[in-house]
Amino acid sequence: MPITQTKRGGVREGAGRKPKALRYANEFAEAEGRIIAALPDVINGLIRAATGDPESGVAPDVAAAKYLIDRVFGRVKEQGAPMAEDATAPLDENEWQAESELAAKEAASARQYRDLMAS
Repeated sequence: MPITQTKRGGVREGAGRKPKALRYANEFAEAEGRIIAALPDVINGLIRAATGDPESGVAPDVAAAKYLIDRVFGRVKEQGAPMAEDATAPLDENEWQAESELAAKEAASARQYRDLMAS
């Protein structure tokens, strides 16, 4: 008696989970529309922050100005290491305390050296 194969398993069209981009396409489109509608106000706010407001005594924000200039010249914001590749574990309380004490000692040593060199 011959063995007959049945179609089981394998890739089928439309099977499996839908990508989140497809599942939430309506929500993404709505959020994108709200962001686009708010862009003029956001840009105006950044420009006001970058230039300051002399009438109200607000000083120019150098970080906002740098951000705007970087975007105009096409520079992207730099990141130390991608979050996906950052394998360092967060510090626990004892490690944080030890690191803080070490930083304080290094700062004191740097001050002493600077004072010694100045005199």
